[in-house]
Amino acid sequence: MADAGLRRVVPSDLYPLVLGFLRDNQLSEVANKFAKATGATQQDANASSLLDIYSFWLNRSAPWEGCSQSIREQQQ
Repeated sequence: MADAGLRRVVPSDLYPLVLGFLRDNQLSEVANKFAKATGATQQDANASSLLDIYSFWLNRSAPWEGCSQSIREQQQ
């Protein structure tokens, strides 16, 4: 059972990370449209990047733990 003290993460929590990724990769037109559509603002300069989070996820010991069977099948 999940720890009751942990905050549930929602997709919109990733918006600032996606916006930062788009801007870091010189995709400013897309970034501007994304920001307008989602209301996302630039992430905190001290926050982890989207690539850092993705790399951590790829390198963890059980990458498919907690994923649905359909997601596992799509990725294999």
